[in-house]
Amino acid sequence: MKISIKTAIQTLSIIGIAVSVLVSVSCIFDTEPPLPGYPAKIDESISFSGIGSPDLCKCMSDNKLALVAAGSDLVVVDMVNGNKSVIDIGLEVDDIADSDGNGFGYVLADSLVYPVNLSSATAGNPINVGVSCSYISLSSDADTAWLAMDNDSIGILDLTTSEFTTVKSISIKNCQGIAIADSILFIADGSSNLILAYETDQWSEVGRIPVPGAVQDLFPGISGYICAIVDGSNELWFIKSDNCSLYKMITFPVIPTAAASMPDASYAYAACPGTGMVIVAESGQMELRTADFGLPSSIDVTSDGSMAVVCSPENEAVYILVR
Repeated sequence: MKISIKTAIQTLSIIGIAVSVLVSVSCIFDTEPPLPGYPAKIDESISFSGIGSPDLCKCMSDNKLALVAAGSDLVVVDMVNGNKSVIDIGLEVDDIADSDGNGFGYVLADSLVYPVNLSSATAGNPINVGVSCSYISLSSDADTAWLAMDNDSIGILDLTTSEFTTVKSISIKNCQGIAIADSILFIADGSSNLILAYETDQWSEVGRIPVPGAVQDLFPGISGYICAIVDGSNELWFIKSDNCSLYKMITFPVIPTAAASMPDASYAYAACPGTGMVIVAESGQMELRTADFGLPSSIDVTSDGSMAVVCSPENEAVYILVR
């Protein structure tokens, strides 16, 4: 049987298309789907039954560890294998420093600042500053801690000498949080609905930002920025540290009660009442919405963005998320 040149060309074209399709399909099946740019897969579910409800968590930057406060207990969580070590502080834990250094984390309980040896998961002798405090923030070199004192003052604790002094020129009523970035201390002043920024050398004011309500959380974000969530705003605020100016916001469905940011600010986590936990891209696109964790009380992300820790009081558990 003779085949015309036209028919032969058409047949070869069809075969070529089929081969192309098969190659394309082969590529699809042979290649793993791209990983999301944020940790969202549950790697460990750590029960806090018998310990208490976890209400605050901070990832330690130099270790794959998280410090979790549960009443008067501080729990050191190994984020890699899910092990936990419980330290009875004896007092309600008020705050956990937003950073660590030289192998130590720092925890505030009333007037006591506890150094926590991260390698041995033990607390050292506390430093008594003599005044009840509510918040603590730590310098990047871990030699200085700033404390928001209940007598409306800001205290400076030298962690190498244990010397404690008070900033005479600053009085903050109803302090709702402090955080340090690039030697600029940010303070949430609840009496005036302001976030204030001071350089920590001469304590001159860098700037101030009005807020619509109580500051729910204030924490270091991407390098050179401080993050805040504020009652009356359904955004995560990014504030430039060098001039205390609002740089951008990432919007959530409702006003969040807790939040966290990826290290490059590409995605943000939030605890949203009525929804649970959400993850939103910088563009505002909703990436994840889940009620699996109840309403988280605290969320934090490791400094390399590979893992996240979520405190769930409702489930009496802490969840470790990975990419």
